[in-house]
Amino acid sequence: MGNVFYKKIISGLAVFTLLLQGLSLPVYAEDSDTIITILHTNDVHGSIVGSDSSIGLDRVASVKKEAELKGENPILVDAGDATQGLPIASLTQGSDIIQLMNAAGYDLMAAGNHEFDYGTEIALENAALADFPLISANIYKDNAPLFRSDDDNGCHVIIEKEGKKLGFFGLTTASTATATNPTGIQDLEFRDEIEAAKSEIDELEEAGCDVIIAVAHLGEYTNVPCDSAALANAMTGEYQGDLDIIIDGHSHTKEDKVVNDVHIVQTGTGLTELGRITLDFSSDDTFTIEVNPISFEESQAITPDPDISGKIEEINTAQQAMLAEEIGSVTNSMWGGYINYIAEARIVETNLGDFTADAFRDAAQNFIADAEGMADYQDLPVIGMENGGGIRASWSNGTLTKGDLVSAFPFSNTLMMKEITPSLLYQILEQSVYSLTGQSSETGMLEGEPFGGFLQVSGIRFSYNPSAETGSKVTAVYLTDSDTLLDRQDTSTRLILVCNNYIMSGGSDYDMLASLPLIGEIGGELETIENYVNTKTSSGTVPLEFSMGQDRITIDGDLSPDTYTATIIVTKEGVPAADTEVSYYLDGSSDPTFASTDAEGRLVIELSKGAHALTLSESQAQVYLNNYTGAGIINIEDERIYPSVEYQIPAEKPANNSLIWGLMIAMAVVEAGIAFYTLKKENRH
Repeated sequence: MGNVFYKKIISGLAVFTLLLQGLSLPVYAEDSDTIITILHTNDVHGSIVGSDSSIGLDRVASVKKEAELKGENPILVDAGDATQGLPIASLTQGSDIIQLMNAAGYDLMAAGNHEFDYGTEIALENAALADFPLISANIYKDNAPLFRSDDDNGCHVIIEKEGKKLGFFGLTTASTATATNPTGIQDLEFRDEIEAAKSEIDELEEAGCDVIIAVAHLGEYTNVPCDSAALANAMTGEYQGDLDIIIDGHSHTKEDKVVNDVHIVQTGTGLTELGRITLDFSSDDTFTIEVNPISFEESQAITPDPDISGKIEEINTAQQAMLAEEIGSVTNSMWGGYINYIAEARIVETNLGDFTADAFRDAAQNFIADAEGMADYQDLPVIGMENGGGIRASWSNGTLTKGDLVSAFPFSNTLMMKEITPSLLYQILEQSVYSLTGQSSETGMLEGEPFGGFLQVSGIRFSYNPSAETGSKVTAVYLTDSDTLLDRQDTSTRLILVCNNYIMSGGSDYDMLASLPLIGEIGGELETIENYVNTKTSSGTVPLEFSMGQDRITIDGDLSPDTYTATIIVTKEGVPAADTEVSYYLDGSSDPTFASTDAEGRLVIELSKGAHALTLSESQAQVYLNNYTGAGIINIEDERIYPSVEYQIPAEKPANNSLIWGLMIAMAVVEAGIAFYTLKKENRH
C-alpha cells in the first residue's frame, strides 16, 4: 500500500481476540490529523421506509449529513441486494430505490446477486440511473467488466478525503451464476473472487491508496466456494496485510470480526442496523479502525431527513396507480390471510396456498432445466412449499390487480432450493402440523392453535392425525400422482425442496433446514407468483380458475360428519335482513339455489364437509365457509363471527315445471276428449 501501516482494531471481539493471542497493541499519537467515517448498508431488500424494524433511508441520510457537519468526512456505501425485495423495490424493478439512494447521498454500491433478478439489461439500466458507481470486479460481459462505462471502470472507486486515498473494489459471489434465475444472465461471466480481489489490490496499491476496502456480496457461509472469511484468509504472502476491511453482505448476518488481519463487517438485513466504521489517521500516518454501528433503537433518536421522507412519499403515491393495474381476473376467490378473523392458511390447505406452492415448484423446475450446473438435479422430484403465515391476504373473485398480489405477498422473500430426503420431509411436515392437537367429532373442527409455519404444499400429498403425539402425527406422504408411500426412514432418496428463505433459514423452528447446503436462489416470491399468474391466465386474457382444495393435506381418520350446517348473516344496509328470500351461488356455480333467511337474518344451509365459497350474486365477493376451521359454524363474540353478506336481488326463479306439466297434461286430456267426441259424432252420420 505504498507504506506499511499499523492498524489498531477497536471492537470488543477484536481486542479480546488479540489479548488472548498475547499480542500487544501499537501505541498511537493522541492527536488525529484526519477522521473518515464509512457508513454502510447491505441486503436492504427494499426496506427503505422507517418501520418497527427498519431504520429508514431518511434517517441514513440524516446520519451522513450530521457527519459532514462534524467534519467526519462520511462515505456511504452499500454491499448489494438493495433493488429487490419489498414491493416498493420490485414494482419498478429497482429504479425507485436507485433514485432514493441518489437522494440519500450514496457514494458507491457493490452489485448483489439479486440486482440481477430482473436480468442483465435492467441491472445496467439501474447502474446508468445511479449518481454513484455500481461496481463488481468479477462480473464480466464480452470479456470486459460489466459495469464499465465512460465515467467508471466498473471494478473499483478511489475516494480521497483530506489527502487520504480510500480504494473500494466490488465483489459479487460467483454463485450468482447458479443462484439467480439464469434466463436473464446467460450473457454474464462470474470470475473467481479471490483472483479478482488480488488484481484490484494491485491496482489500488499502485494508485497509492492508503486504505483498501472490499465491498463484497459474499456472506458468512461455509458451503460456497468463497465467503468473506475465505477471501480474508487468501490474503497471504505478498498480499498479507494489504486488504484492510471487507464490508460484507449476502448472508443477512451481523458480522464484526477480524480474520487474518482483515476486519469483516455486515449489518444483517432490512436496514435493521446502519454500519459505521471510523478511520482515525494519526500524525505518523498510522490509522485505527473503530467499528461502531448504529442500532435500530439508537436510530429512533435521529430526525429523518425531510427531503428523503418527501421523496419516499412521492414514490408511494406514484406507485398507487401501479398497484391499481389490472393483471387478470379470478373466477373463484383464492384464500389466504385472515378471513373473518380466522387465519385459514395457518390451519388448513387453501387454494391460494396450493397455487403459491405450485408457482414455486414450477419456477424451481424451470430453474433446474435451464441453469448451468444443474445436471445432477435434473431428474429429481421437486416439492414446493409456502408457509401459511407468508400469505397475508386473499384474492377475491373478480378483478385481480397488482395491489392484490402485493397485499397477499408483501415481503417478497427470496426462494431457495435445497436437497432433502424422505426422512427429512417427514420431519418438516411434523413441524408443519404440530400445533394441531385434536378434532371435534361433532363438527369436525380442528383443535389447537393456528401456526404461521403451517405449510401449503405442491408435488406431494400427505395425511396426518391431529390427535397423535407430537412428532408422530404424519401418517403417510406420497409424491403427486404416485401410490408409492415414502419411507419415513429413507435417508438416501434425493428430493428437491423449494421454499422461501424465512423457512429455509430455520424460521418457525424449521431448524432441520437451516444448515442444508443451498442449491440455488430463484428470485422473489412476488415476482415468481406474478409470472405464474401470467402463465396461467395467458397474460390476463383468460380468467384464473383454481378449485377450492386439491386434497393435498388430509386428516387420517377424519372425525367430521359428512355434512355440516353453516350460517351466514344477510344484511340490508347493515341491518339483518329478516325473513327474506335470497338466492345463493356455491363454489362458483352459475346455478342459483333459493332459500330464505330466518327472523334474525340468518341464512342456514347444509354443506358437504370442507371448504366452500358462497355469494348471493355472481358479481358479489364470495365468503368462506369451512367446518375444519369453524368458518360459518361458530359465533364467539369478539373472536370469530358468522360471515355476513349484503343482500342482493334474488335471481329470477324458473317457472314451476310441475304446474306446467300438469296444465299440459290437462290440456292434452281436454283436447283428446274433444277429438273423441267429434269423431264419435261424425260416426253417427
